[in-house]
Amino acid sequence: MKFDARVLGIPNHLAHAKKHLPKPDYQLELAKFDAAQARLAAKLPAEKKAITDFFNRRFDCISHFQCERFTFLSPLHEFACFLDGTTIEEVFGENAWTSYLHIVLMGPNDSLVVPFDFPVPLQVEVPDRRHPYTLCSGPRILKELEVLDEYVAIEQTIGVRQFDAFVQISNADMERYEKQEGVGRRFWAKWGVAALRGLIQRAAGNGLPVIVDPAFGDVPA
Repeated sequence: MKFDARVLGIPNHLAHAKKHLPKPDYQLELAKFDAAQARLAAKLPAEKKAITDFFNRRFDCISHFQCERFTFLSPLHEFACFLDGTTIEEVFGENAWTSYLHIVLMGPNDSLVVPFDFPVPLQVEVPDRRHPYTLCSGPRILKELEVLDEYVAIEQTIGVRQFDAFVQISNADMERYEKQEGVGRRFWAKWGVAALRGLIQRAAGNGLPVIVDPAFGDVPA
């Protein structure tokens, strides 16, 4: 599997899903976004119309970040938890809190980052799906990234604040860089900051989601 995150309209994403996924998987994808819309509208009833418009908005892909290393964001999750003296496992088990809740609870699987503000990520129960679907707040993630950047200082150390709109990174390239430069997991945490910031800022500027889903690693953007 690959880490795959793209910024596009949800109807456009579903059109790709219909074309490239088996019918049962496509039906589950439909159910996932229907459940996500209902959960978000229930959480933010005053924004119900804006939420409906958001889920119906068509927009071609404007950003796509893909890495062959499925665990690309794990160093960022681990570093964020470390700063609060906890671990990923403790946060997911609800035995500890982190100031970077939206970043950490994105987790390694599929999640949806939306341009609405809510303090705690939403867990969405989807019929015929064994684990919940996670909704994260884009505005909250951007705030969390700004605080994290005080510790990693990515512009001063890797020379960029965020990555370009379309990026593909191979696992071989990462392994080669680790060997040549001697970098460790904290270095990849910086890359996670740069990748997420670019994706979410482009999404926010266009009223779009960031769709994170390793199942779409082989689906064209």
